[in-house]
Amino acid sequence: MSDERRSAERRVGWARLWARAKQIVTTDPKGSDEDDLVVDEEAAKVLAAQAGRLKGGLAKVAQLAAYDPGATLGGKSGATRAARAVLGGLWDQAPAVSAAAIARVIEDELGKPPQAVFAHWEATPIASASLGQVHAATLADGTEVAVKVQYPGVAEALRADLDDAGFVRKLAGAEVGRTLDDEALGALAHAVRGELDYRAEAAIQQRFATAWAGHRALRIPRVIDELSTSRVLTMTRARGQTVTAIAGSGTPEVRRQAALAIYELAWGSPLAHGLLNADPNPGNFLVDPQPDGSVQVWALDFGCAFPLPDVVRDVDREIWWGLLDEDNASAAERFRMGLAAAGLLRRADLLASTAHRDWERALAAPVVTHGEFHWTQGYASDLAEATQRVLGLGGLALPAKVLLLWRQRLGAAAVIGMLDAKAPFRRVLVDLIGTGRRALR
Repeated sequence: MSDERRSAERRVGWARLWARAKQIVTTDPKGSDEDDLVVDEEAAKVLAAQAGRLKGGLAKVAQLAAYDPGATLGGKSGATRAARAVLGGLWDQAPAVSAAAIARVIEDELGKPPQAVFAHWEATPIASASLGQVHAATLADGTEVAVKVQYPGVAEALRADLDDAGFVRKLAGAEVGRTLDDEALGALAHAVRGELDYRAEAAIQQRFATAWAGHRALRIPRVIDELSTSRVLTMTRARGQTVTAIAGSGTPEVRRQAALAIYELAWGSPLAHGLLNADPNPGNFLVDPQPDGSVQVWALDFGCAFPLPDVVRDVDREIWWGLLDEDNASAAERFRMGLAAAGLLRRADLLASTAHRDWERALAAPVVTHGEFHWTQGYASDLAEATQRVLGLGGLALPAKVLLLWRQRLGAAAVIGMLDAKAPFRRVLVDLIGTGRRALR
């Protein structure tokens, strides 16, 4: 366990206690929800400061709390909008490390300082997150690139954090981590540990780019292999606005197109292409409205991405084909058989429980709706809460082989919810994987 990270977590706890103490002596709180929201915001400020300083695992937990509807900072009902706003800067605007420290990493990895490698190098980063920061540069042929450089020392700190099972549970998000067995925790730790290898990230990023080549909206930066190593990743530069900016000022049509593109990437990559990016935080997308009214969505950061085994992809399709089936009897059977085959169904005797039925309804809502479904933050919260309840009851489980897949979906649902968009999600899913009727013959 990282001693510094442990100390930082204690500081967050102290911030909560101090904020509560101030309420007691100054406002005579009644234990109301409003009191908890104030305390959450104070804790968020301390968490953001500590995560920005330490980077690594603590920053990842803070990033998750900024968009996961079920994430809490110790309050009763989840992090507040104000608390999430405080933490949201960690998606892509965390405090940067010094230009000299970054230059040393580049020289160690590429053999020369950045000013000698690139025709132009911006010493001030354009983005910075949990494990590294991104600098703009230009190649000798005029190509504009983005160069992701791993923070010095972050690898050792993250590996120490991931040796602590309790900390890994926090990376699962909200209450989900409490339900995970040792194998699932190991799978999550392994995936996050893999984010330290930028060569592996480059390889899987190229596979995603091939899978989505020619898509009307999705764009994935091209990797510059000769300028990429295990700690430096160079790629063509993406342009656009953040999801947060588009959510606040984008037109309904821009938000609609952006939501559809993110949905296609999140659901279509595993279901249609057998690829999973398990880290869909809002800072990993840029939305670029075009003069002709179309929208391009750039997908960034493939550190926690990998191919799915065919058997996992195939049983996952059965689940979604069951939801798309309009014959109620066959749909229910196919859906639940898919759950069992995936290892998700832990107790069949709880299928009739209110918690399980609520979860099925929430999961199915976008794809059983003909026409446009309104995907809101409220819907994303309902899905997260329903998932937590059914896992807590013991009716469902998240085994190692599908943990990251379902963690990704809850995260992507939250990102899409930020866009508050009405769109034909059912039609898009059918276009991606069909209805599965032929598979029944």
